[in-house]
Amino acid sequence: MKSNSALIIVNEYRKKTELTAPIGKLLSVVLAQNGFETDSPCGGNGRCGKCRVRFLQGAPAPSSYDERFLSGKELEDGYRLLCKAVIKNNCEIEIVKPEKDMVVEGADISSGDTSFDKKGVGRTFAIAVDLGSTTIAAALVAKSGNELVVLRSASTVNHQRRFGTDVISRISAAEDPEVLKELSDIAIADIKGLADELLLPEKDNGKLAGALEHIAIAGNTTMMNLLLGRDVSWLGRFPYTPAGDELELQTVPAKELFGDYEGTLLTLVPGISAFVGADIVSGMYYLKSEGIDLKNTMFVDLGTNGEMAYFDHGAATVTSTAAGPVFEAGGISCGVASVPGAICHVELKDNDGKISAAYETIGDAEPIGLCGTGVLELVSEAVRVGLIDETGLLSEPYFETGFPLTQDDKIILSQQDVRNLQLGKAAIRTGAATLLGGNVPDNVYLAGGFGTHIHMDNVKNLRMFPEEFDGKIIPVGNTSLKGAISFVRNALMGPCALEGAAKELKEIAQNASVINLATLDEFDEKYIDAMNF
Repeated sequence: MKSNSALIIVNEYRKKTELTAPIGKLLSVVLAQNGFETDSPCGGNGRCGKCRVRFLQGAPAPSSYDERFLSGKELEDGYRLLCKAVIKNNCEIEIVKPEKDMVVEGADISSGDTSFDKKGVGRTFAIAVDLGSTTIAAALVAKSGNELVVLRSASTVNHQRRFGTDVISRISAAEDPEVLKELSDIAIADIKGLADELLLPEKDNGKLAGALEHIAIAGNTTMMNLLLGRDVSWLGRFPYTPAGDELELQTVPAKELFGDYEGTLLTLVPGISAFVGADIVSGMYYLKSEGIDLKNTMFVDLGTNGEMAYFDHGAATVTSTAAGPVFEAGGISCGVASVPGAICHVELKDNDGKISAAYETIGDAEPIGLCGTGVLELVSEAVRVGLIDETGLLSEPYFETGFPLTQDDKIILSQQDVRNLQLGKAAIRTGAATLLGGNVPDNVYLAGGFGTHIHMDNVKNLRMFPEEFDGKIIPVGNTSLKGAISFVRNALMGPCALEGAAKELKEIAQNASVINLATLDEFDEKYIDAMNF
């Protein structure tokens, strides 16, 4: 009699684990139930082709999804899409978790002040957190007497990514109450892990030499509500309006959320709307706290949602535009995360009509794909040398097969890749132009890891921003985290300073005017025009 279960041998970083699972069950579900963390960029819907697993033995017959995304050689070598792989019989598989090698954008804000190296019970601490959908970054602030210092920072991949790398996938997954709780538990565990890492050097025999007084967290609206285990279905349907206090500032005992940190207060930075969240409010708070002149200033946080603010004599108008995941190489045929081997910089050379490529990879490792900056620089260079025309068409003979970036032709730029980038960059350009309404800003502050690593001169041929921005773009790094740091600095200064900082955060969120681009008749026409290079 044939058994209804199968033996699965899992190879993970040279460690072998044996599992037993029912035949006919999804491999991804079995792995998750047994504590294995794997990527599911599109939430397991088979849309992206990124979640790959290699069968060393017992590979199932290729599905239509496998045949769509994998080459004949890959299929022959045992590769299958993890999210669609069904257990048919005994098998041996190999999984690799790319997040273990991911280059996570930290804060790089530690002071290096050695006067704080010696532990002292009189010191007080606070932790600032940027809860990003891809990565989570945190910083430890210390106070001794009247001195305040950022001691160190830490960062991690947001492990919610196994439910999808984009917020839409996680919103969909969270419709299941058990998954919603799991998403909350994952975010809490990630933040506590960072807190433990930050505080460990400040402990003697396991006890903190001082007191942790405050934790402040900023993130986009979806991440903040998933952290709290709240229903996020309203974020996935029109008119995207919360039913209660989902956007409001909250200060509560940290123990209520974390089950730990007795005597510590927790502040959740407020948001403005469904798509302009606490991360942007925190960034705006940071700019103000740094004394930056906001009389005629643009602030842009470039990610899946291109969130923007325009300050006209201090009054802020904000908007958000759906740029999609292309700036993190999502939706790109050879797109990868920022891991060693990801191509991050590209230069094309035209030698008598023959185009060759020079590129750099993260960690100088062998090339494995294109990360966000690599995609943008490659397309910009292709426009410059005439491989791509102003409408976005790849020239022959590359229209059908794609332009090969590497000599082995494994890493290519396809026509669909160019189209996906056009959609993203057009959303950013149109959103910025609409928000400005004909005004020309004196300065444009570009936030986020992308804004830190991209060289604007290398992507100028994309026409991603209005020409009036030329020479005015100033990278400011992770302003969501920096704003949270500014807030906890005040929290450590005492109740009056904390109250004043909380009041300012509320005013930023409440006084900002929101432009909903989806309701503007002229947006679509401008958007189509902005797709051209």
